Amino acid sequence: MPIKLRFKLELIFLYLKRHWILFSTLTILVSVSIIFRQQLFNFYTKLNPPIQKIGLEGLYSLNNLPEEIAQKISYGLTQSDDSGHFSTSPLVKNLDINPEHNQYTFEIDPQLSWHRGKKLTAKDINYQIPGLEFSYPDYTHVVVKSNTTFSPILSTLSKSLIKKNFDGLGTHVVKRYRYSEGNLKTLLLKSTDNSILYRFYQHENDLINAFKTGEVDQITLTNDPQELANWPNTNLSKDVRTDERYIALFINTKKLASKSLRQALAYATPKTNDLNDRAISPISPSSWAYNPEVKAYNYDPARAKELFKNNEIESLSLVYNDQRLVSLADEIKKAWQEILNINVDAHIDTQIDLQNYDIILAYGSIPTDPDQYVFWHSTQQKTNLTHLDHPPIDKLLEEGRQSFDVQERKKIYQEFQKILLEECPAIFLKYPTYYTISRKT
Repeated sequence: MPIKLRFKLELIFLYLKRHWILFSTLTILVSVSIIFRQQLFNFYTKLNPPIQKIGLEGLYSLNNLPEEIAQKISYGLTQSDDSGHFSTSPLVKNLDINPEHNQYTFEIDPQLSWHRGKKLTAKDINYQIPGLEFSYPDYTHVVVKSNTTFSPILSTLSKSLIKKNFDGLGTHVVKRYRYSEGNLKTLLLKSTDNSILYRFYQHENDLINAFKTGEVDQITLTNDPQELANWPNTNLSKDVRTDERYIALFINTKKLASKSLRQALAYATPKTNDLNDRAISPISPSSWAYNPEVKAYNYDPARAKELFKNNEIESLSLVYNDQRLVSLADEIKKAWQEILNINVDAHIDTQIDLQNYDIILAYGSIPTDPDQYVFWHSTQQKTNLTHLDHPPIDKLLEEGRQSFDVQERKKIYQEFQKILLEECPAIFLKYPTYYTISRKT
């Protein structure tokens, strides 16, 4: 053996002999990591979950967070089940309601803390709700008093409690957020199971481009994403949501005062043939108060012409403020012009004069509780979009929020829907379809 090689081997041997503990330990660690590599990977993934990047369209801030995000960050005092019945949230240990149903005493769980470490106390429950009075006998009790009998009170206390710095109480902690020009641009949430990075975009085209460039891995659109239908390495799912909002034509009943005219327009309006996304009333079909036995105004040109004979008008204005409704507005305009021979001015307007319009094509909100008082009662001038003034409807809406018997309320709201559809202050069209496009993993 050459002297140089022998010398090198002896040198290595001496080095290993001196550091045999270190090398033995490394050998064991490497062996263990190879044998248990999958378990170690799972453990690392649990500590450092991959970030799910989701893109959303809209202008959002702390005050109008999408409900799906707000509910991850925190809880309210109450929460609803799938059918719209309300019970206490994980924040509440006990709820006591007085016999008159105008005082609710919530006992807060004293073991709970905000994400940033501060203990939850009763005074942290700082809802600002007109007609409700909050008091705090001690640090674990919140007393909510109503000035009038108000059965939807539990639903009004379901809004997630989130502090100005996005400190919350829910399953996900806000790790960071960024605003630009007063609107959220990014929001990073983390839980024990996953991390979610939300990115917000003002326009749908920006949202689509963000997906194409890999800035986000999941987006949700309200228009059929034809250009992404065959996009490589993607999944596409379709979901009709019937419990958030609906699309309808809201008619100014002061200007179009004839019920027969409104019904003629309803019958002349094309509607979807898919019963899964067809809306016929302002209450969700998943609600316990929903009434499927109302006048549906299915597309019927002959009936429309018959009702229009003695209530003819030459022209009307159809206005909308959402670009996503353009094609639907054009379809309605075409039908009214062809069937009723009306000159229809359909146009977009970002600042609609709610006191001086003919018909608005818009999204309507669906509250979790079936209470519809603010939308249709004659006294609600700011929110009664159609200016409906109908005493029997007013009476039903008043009774509906004064009764605490579920079966009684159900009868009231089913009768309300029946009369409302007969009066036809709005033409209910459909529930929005959401298309979710996600990148395959």
